[in-house]
Amino acid sequence: MITLDLYELKTLCADMAELGAANYAKKFCPVADCLSQREAYNKFGESWVKARERMNIIHSFREGTSKNSKRLYSYAELLSAKEAEKLGKLLINK
Repeated sequence: MITLDLYELKTLCADMAELGAANYAKKFCPVADCLSQREAYNKFGESWVKARERMNIIHSFREGTSKNSKRLYSYAELLSAKEAEKLGKLLINK
């Protein structure tokens, strides 16, 4: 049986609400879900983003067809990966 203290439960609920809002935005306004590579690196950390992309947990896509087109990431996908890791750590430590 896993037990969480009130603070952990409150934080988990807030994180999941944010994730739900991000997934809603991705579904109904895909443009709002896109983060540039720089924005993704600033928000989630460059090494974290690169490592998760190498592990095929997250994926980037190009804005255009050119080799030099801007690389974009889904905010919902990044947030989902980050929250899954946090939840995994929380459950493992219990």
